[in-house]
Amino acid sequence: MSLENTIETEFAPFFQTFKERAKQGDIAYLKSVISKDLAARENRHGSIIDYGYEESIEGWGQAFDFFADQDMQWVYTDHSTIQLKVGEVMATFWISLVLDGKKSETANLFVNTYQKDPMSGEWKLVRTYIEAGVENPTSINA
Repeated sequence: MSLENTIETEFAPFFQTFKERAKQGDIAYLKSVISKDLAARENRHGSIIDYGYEESIEGWGQAFDFFADQDMQWVYTDHSTIQLKVGEVMATFWISLVLDGKKSETANLFVNTYQKDPMSGEWKLVRTYIEAGVENPTSINA
């Protein structure tokens, strides 16, 4: 099986579900697919923050709560998916917002690494790097 087929058949269905459930604000799902050993880093306007699982879940929860009563949509713009090794895939994508019908000018660029547990066969987010507040990729091409 080629690398492309492996990504398409094994990883792509999980990744699609990951994005859909995050859009829905499903914090219970995110708790189940983010590794307890998550290594995360965010760059927000030159300020670097390193964090782990607990802070990641807290951040997602705060975002979901903040937008809960607003007319808001998460917009994923996929960039690439690369198999790093057997059972490990890196996905790069942007998340931007449409708030009250207006597209945000900025987005967050994610470089996420997911690993497939050899025993359970489940994918987990194990590493993430985020460039926050970058130019919205849909604005670049508009």
